Amino acid sequence: MGDTLLQETHHRCSNDLQMIVSLLSLQSRRARSDETRVALSDAADRFAVLAHARSAMFDGGTSSLEIALRRVCHALSLHAEPRSIAITFRVDQPVGDMPADRIAAVTLVANELITNAIKYAFQAGVPGQITVTVGRSADGAAVVAVVDDGMPFPDQPPPGGSGLGLRLARRLMTSIDGQLIEPTGTGKAFELRFSNNNKQVTA
Repeated sequence: MGDTLLQETHHRCSNDLQMIVSLLSLQSRRARSDETRVALSDAADRFAVLAHARSAMFDGGTSSLEIALRRVCHALSLHAEPRSIAITFRVDQPVGDMPADRIAAVTLVANELITNAIKYAFQAGVPGQITVTVGRSADGAAVVAVVDDGMPFPDQPPPGGSGLGLRLARRLMTSIDGQLIEPTGTGKAFELRFSNNNKQVTA
């Protein structure tokens, strides 16, 4: 009985999130200024990621970061493929069960990093590759790596970028006592390091 009620609650939450996505997308199409249109579209994309994470929590009856990330990679591939950018998802070592809030936070961070790579890492007409890998470090921490083979990561936001996505990613990782390890020099790898304990996300 308890499991049925819990799954019904998650189902309703997923439906609510999808409704928010639809409303934001509708408002984005009706917006008159480019700035407003982009802001609403970005917000819709972030709620869509939350919906993916929420639906993955009870896929097969267990929470799964891997399923949530796989779904996000598939969804973002639809935006990347027209630009000849391939997104590959790989699980080197499963991270195990995780609380729902932690799955949502990590999935949102990965979404921001992949989206930034699609938008800014590749010159127009140049094909590219983005690889998302799930595994564990030597000390047992869960690790999600996002790597692309595009241009070096800039010190400042690129033209047309506000840096909001990266600031959001840093804050989300801090909220779960995790680390966002950013590339230095000519490096291209972002690493998300965190534990999969039951601590809930804080604001």
